[in-house]
Amino acid sequence: MKKLVSVLLMLAMVFSFILPALAAEETIKIGGIGCLTGAYAMYGIGVKNGVDLYIDEINAAGGIDGKLVEMVWEDEEGDPAKATNAYSKLVENDGVVAIIGSVLTTPTDAVADYAAEDEMPLITASATAYYVTTDRPTVFRTCFIDPFQGYSMANFVKEEFGATKLAVLYENGNEYSVGLKDTFMAQAEVNGQEIVAIEATAAKDVDFKAQLTKIKDAAPEVVFLPYYGPEAALILTQANELGLDVKFVGADGISSTIDSISDKSLLKNMWYSDHFSNDADSDMVKNFLAGYVAKYGEEPSISFSATGYDAALVMCEAIKAAGSTEPEAIVEALRATNVEGVSGLLTFDDHNDPIKSAFILNFNEEGEQVFVKQQNP
Repeated sequence: MKKLVSVLLMLAMVFSFILPALAAEETIKIGGIGCLTGAYAMYGIGVKNGVDLYIDEINAAGGIDGKLVEMVWEDEEGDPAKATNAYSKLVENDGVVAIIGSVLTTPTDAVADYAAEDEMPLITASATAYYVTTDRPTVFRTCFIDPFQGYSMANFVKEEFGATKLAVLYENGNEYSVGLKDTFMAQAEVNGQEIVAIEATAAKDVDFKAQLTKIKDAAPEVVFLPYYGPEAALILTQANELGLDVKFVGADGISSTIDSISDKSLLKNMWYSDHFSNDADSDMVKNFLAGYVAKYGEEPSISFSATGYDAALVMCEAIKAAGSTEPEAIVEALRATNVEGVSGLLTFDDHNDPIKSAFILNFNEEGEQVFVKQQNP
């Protein structure tokens, strides 16, 4: 009897090791990193919503080669140090085979360093600074890059408004803002447009009236604002108080301004480049929006939900094409990507950036986004 008990105990111990291992083999774990709380949580949650929607859909269809996909999310609160800690946890403790993230440029840059060193496949849906993928062969993105946005908006204000006198207000020390400012000004020079005022703000500034007064005195036709929504809302409000009645343009960070501004009518003078429009007319977009509404009860308010969905799609398609969860095989499959996403056809150039067009949007009196045109590369 004692021998039988000993055998049973030994078998129990063996199965206690084998069963979790078998279960792990049946699940493909992908890590997700983003600012899910804090001042910029709307961007992180937007990306997460899009990613999770696609993961739900692929799992409902049977997963990848019969294995379900599990997203393991970590909140880095927009902090680069917390982002790298999240990366380490996901890779070392959770055993993920790839990463989707991070969201903002600076945390993504920090995480991308680790991913490149570890040869870990990584896709960001929203970090638009050019250098994020530079000399990092395992790092990709489904959003277009800042230089393209600055270039596109300088061309847009010339083609759409015939504007020749421009002003720029940007946040000094913010890589996203500075990068957009530089490319906008460079293309404006190519276009023969005059920059009549250049004003800078500092991080966490909430009073922009001194800079806006100088801009008003320079009498521009258009003011370029490379900011995120919370700051853009304050700038538009204070510009209105000063009587600065001009056209404002920006990039993808403007998309969430509606969440931060009280007088929605001020948004009618704001145009910006974005990665997606809910008004795009394709069956894939319609299906994406229907699925999003069914899961979250509303349409996506920022384009990064679409690029997040596409990031998950591209990563899962690469794992499927690789027929493996080995990092090298996944990266090779990522380079060969040629898939239709909700934000358009997705292929990658030699810099691991997507070749795609930009959507130009405006707002109506109620603050609702209005699709204006598609700006080709």
